[in-house]
Amino acid sequence: MNRLVVNHAAKTSVAASGVRWYEIRNPNATPVVFQQGTLTSGRTSLWMGSITMDKVGDMALGFSKSSSTIHPTVAFTGRVPSDPLDTMEGIKPIFAGPGSQTGGTAKGGNCWGDYSGMAIDPSNDCTFWYVNEYIPSNGNFNFHTRIASFKFPTCS
Repeated sequence: MNRLVVNHAAKTSVAASGVRWYEIRNPNATPVVFQQGTLTSGRTSLWMGSITMDKVGDMALGFSKSSSTIHPTVAFTGRVPSDPLDTMEGIKPIFAGPGSQTGGTAKGGNCWGDYSGMAIDPSNDCTFWYVNEYIPSNGNFNFHTRIASFKFPTCS
């Protein structure tokens, strides 16, 4: 069965952004949205999402997370096929960023980095590799890259 997982940023009711995600089945014929949800964390903003699925249907969603009291942090969540439909498990931090962007970027405007990517290791189709950006100290356009790998115990 062919599956497609996608995500995008979404405005939530508490003035923080969340990550909206979807699992679409049969994308090459008659696509069907099998499940979907919006990951939120109260007044903490979640953005720069990236999602993929392993060979047994475990799904991982990585993103940036911050608020007025939390520097931008690299985090992820996921779900295994036995989890209730339309839900993700709890948010897990990968790296707590030590700084925040304090001005515009070299590209102009107020954007946050350019990169967030989640991929499956082709050598085993179980290991998730995630890359995202953080800021090592308060400043302007001084992004660094964090890379993490993990896998769910349900995939072997």
